[in-house]
Amino acid sequence: MLINIKVGLFSMASILLFTTISLVQLSNDKQTNWKLGQNIMTYTFTAWLCFYFLEILNPNNVQAAWNINLTPYALIPLICAFVIPLIIRSKKDIELLLIIWSVFVLIFTIKGYWQKNYGFSSKDLYFLHVLGGWRTHIIWSGIRYFSCFSDAANYGVHAAMSAVVFAISAFFVGSKWLRIYFLCIAIGGLYGMGISGTRAAMGVIMGGMLMITIIAKNWKALLGGIFISISVFVFFNYTNIGSGNQYIHKMRSSFHPSTDASYQVRVENRQRMKELMARKPLGYGIGLSKAGNFESKEQMPYPPDSWLISVWVETGIVGLILYLSIHGILFAWCSWILMFKVHNKGLRGLVAAWLCMDAGFFVASYVNDIMQYPNQLPVYIGFALCFAAPHIDKRISEEKEKSEEKNGNYLITKSTNKNDKQ
Repeated sequence: MLINIKVGLFSMASILLFTTISLVQLSNDKQTNWKLGQNIMTYTFTAWLCFYFLEILNPNNVQAAWNINLTPYALIPLICAFVIPLIIRSKKDIELLLIIWSVFVLIFTIKGYWQKNYGFSSKDLYFLHVLGGWRTHIIWSGIRYFSCFSDAANYGVHAAMSAVVFAISAFFVGSKWLRIYFLCIAIGGLYGMGISGTRAAMGVIMGGMLMITIIAKNWKALLGGIFISISVFVFFNYTNIGSGNQYIHKMRSSFHPSTDASYQVRVENRQRMKELMARKPLGYGIGLSKAGNFESKEQMPYPPDSWLISVWVETGIVGLILYLSIHGILFAWCSWILMFKVHNKGLRGLVAAWLCMDAGFFVASYVNDIMQYPNQLPVYIGFALCFAAPHIDKRISEEKEKSEEKNGNYLITKSTNKNDKQ
């Protein structure tokens, strides 16, 4: 039996509960170094939280919308920034985190496969035919499958995110079997991306590949990333290979936006929005970018076509500049950390996989409204892992030095005993 719940309120309560439990456990651990939670990510999202509270003063504010969006907008980033560096203390912890995520990837991949090959459940059919999901999921190119997610766009982007992370991570784990397992998970992510028919998901893949070439610090990875990126671009932009397949045809259309009627409509809507937003420096209010969801004094008549456009409409040019500045600082700072502060190659590769996924996600966020649950969790965990990485790297170096010192002392003792016998 399925029960309808308010996802925003439920997720907020769940996250606050688990965060409280985690903090209690950490306070009982003598090894907890609370200073690790005080990093640039924590400070920047504290500033963002202050701005979020400032939005209450927006004349167009609807408190119910503000309450529901508090978790994805402000709480998840801030909690990840503070808690993740405290909890993740070793390379094995990162691998465990990936294994936990992989279980969910398997679940939504199987669900997507089931929808495609065996049909929709009664709940899926209710979404399609009663709630109107058919308008965006049963289209000219075929059926867009959405698995366990709120819609196909959310599913496709999350699947692409998992494909990027697990494909890169597979080359930096120690276990052969774990490497094979992660590659299988990445293939499952690519499958989900394909059947979702989400063109924005290609932005995640391309953005991730380009990011790894920047932070790899390895000429082989650099050349490999450039080669793969160019190959994918040429395949989709300059050839018609595989166009008979509805999913490849759908993905290929993302490389020719000028011929896409829906893209032209988006461009026109953005111009109209620009005129309206000129007199809204703080936006229309949190959660009010889509007309009809809440009753407000004023409503944006044009639908936002991406997450960044939603941020602009809801928080105005002031909020958008602050939001982009925060994430720009994070990308620059995290890249610097991985390139110059983390020396263990395996650790750097595992964390870089998450940052590459973040880069791809924000490329896609310009073309689709994809900052939906559960996407916020891996995105901000990825940033937070970068701030945990230098401390993990330091522990690895200290353990290596202790091991070498121990082995050295053992060899000296063994040599001394041998000389004594002689």
